[in-house]
Formats: sequence, structure tokens, C-alpha cells
Amino acid sequence: MRPLAQLIGAALLGAASTALATDFGQSIYAGMDARFDIATTPPYQDPEPELRILLQSKKAYSTRNHFCIVGYRWPDGRSFASVHWREGGLIVRWYGGTSWADDEFEWYFIKAVNLQTGVIDADDPQGSTFLVTLRQANGTLEDCRRYGRQYVVEPFTPPPPPPVEEDY
Repeated sequence: MRPLAQLIGAALLGAASTALATDFGQSIYAGMDARFDIATTPPYQDPEPELRILLQSKKAYSTRNHFCIVGYRWPDGRSFASVHWREGGLIVRWYGGTSWADDEFEWYFIKAVNLQTGVIDADDPQGSTFLVTLRQANGTLEDCRRYGRQYVVEPFTPPPPPPVEEDY
């Protein structure tokens, strides 16, 4: 009987670790059922060019910047990476590849959580479409610290803007 007890115990341990892996706790996101590592998941494997676009758009390229990025998946197949920009005080969605470079960055920025102005110290954002609770924000940041990848972008000189075509 001992081997059966060991098998049951091993099965329970396996089930517990699976449950913990999908226990997201408080988050600014809802309904995700899995995390993924952006370093091994196309099209998320090379975030630096996109991080530079973010920094360039906010004119924050003259100092070192720190990012934490963790990927999430939903049961319907949707996925994106949650990008926490420490110095900018933002959490922004990134759909991988060149989604920010494709002239869509402003849309993503509008949907970002500003950790200075978009967080309330309450239990419920009371129907707000842009406010999140402090517990949700802290839970998302902690999830990134535990499961995400850390990136540092050193100061850089942005490329010159493209020449303006004049109409004659």
C-alpha cells in the first residue's frame, strides 16, 4: 500500500503546483489562464527595439531605464506581454513584434496604467475604465517580479526623424 500512498501524494503535489502556477491573485488583468516567457516565445523574443520606441516617444532616452515584462495567455488564445516601465511609472500592453513601431503606440499608451494617476487606494475602481486598485497594481507588479524578465535599456541617441516630403 505504501507505493499507492506515494503515488497519491505525488499526484496531489503535482496538482498543487499546477494550481499555484495559474493562481494569478490580484491583477489589473482578468481571465488569463497562463503565463509565458517572452524570451522563448515569438514574436516577443526581442523587446529592445520596441522599448526604445517607447522611450523615444516619451523623450526618456538620455538615462538608463528598467523594464519588467511578463507574458499572459487567455483561454480564447489571446496573448500579450505586460510591460512595467519603472522610471516612467507605467504598465503598458505589448502584443509582440513591432506592434508599437507600427504607428499604434499612442493607442497602447492611452490604455496604459499610469501608476501615479491611475491607481486608487480602494477595494473597487467603481466602474472606472481607466482606474485600477492599489491591490491590483501591486499584484501585477509582484507577478512580473516573480515570473517576468528584467531588461535595462542604456541611454541612446535616437535616429533622426525621416525627412519631410514637401508638396510642390
